[in-house]
Amino acid sequence: MKKKILKSSIHNSTELFHPNYLLVAIPSRGMVSCEFVSSLLIQDNPLNMSLRYRFELGGEVGKSRNALVNYAKRIKAEYILFLDDDVILPPDCFNKLVYWADKGYEVISGVYYSKQIPPQPLIFKGRGNGYMNNWKEGDIIEDADGIGMGIALIKMRIFNEIPRPWFVSVIKEKNKATDTFISVDESLYFCDKLKRAGKKILVDTSIQGIHFDSKNKIYYFNSQGEPCAVKDNKVLMGRPKDEN
Repeated sequence: MKKKILKSSIHNSTELFHPNYLLVAIPSRGMVSCEFVSSLLIQDNPLNMSLRYRFELGGEVGKSRNALVNYAKRIKAEYILFLDDDVILPPDCFNKLVYWADKGYEVISGVYYSKQIPPQPLIFKGRGNGYMNNWKEGDIIEDADGIGMGIALIKMRIFNEIPRPWFVSVIKEKNKATDTFISVDESLYFCDKLKRAGKKILVDTSIQGIHFDSKNKIYYFNSQGEPCAVKDNKVLMGRPKDEN
């Protein structure tokens, strides 16, 4: 009897002080870097929110994201925060994302860069047009229609308003303007569904992640407004902030 009373009290106090669940959802191949874990540990919990963490191990990333959404539905989460385990988060990332959610935005993203030389921001407008580069760090972008899912906070009700499957990994879509086919990954597949449903994406470019290529030990990021790539403390491209 005492165990039941204690369990009930803990549950009730959690509901009283943390009415909103935020699921931090991480598709993973099972090995994560110390840098990624450290960037998680420095995050503050947003006010009046109860955080849960969920790794979906192995498997194809689109299926993993769908499984994470289904789990978020089961626990009645209000938000799902997709993180990629190769994106190192900046401090105060969670609070900044939730700040915009509290203002009524349903899909909010930070910025991180592609694993290539030169690195490019994973923000898009249109398909087949390349990356969206016409912004400065700190800008708020409200007219993008595509993002990477590595730092993306989404209101859960959206998944009741767009049809399944929400994420499909790689498909070929025809670009009507050029009559060519382009590859669309699971992130852009989801963003295309958002667009068809009339949903907007807000990108807060003050939230800058670092994309880490663990195989080649290269970090891709934005530094002083320039794309930058660093390997073994050697600059491959750009100008890190601590250099003159």
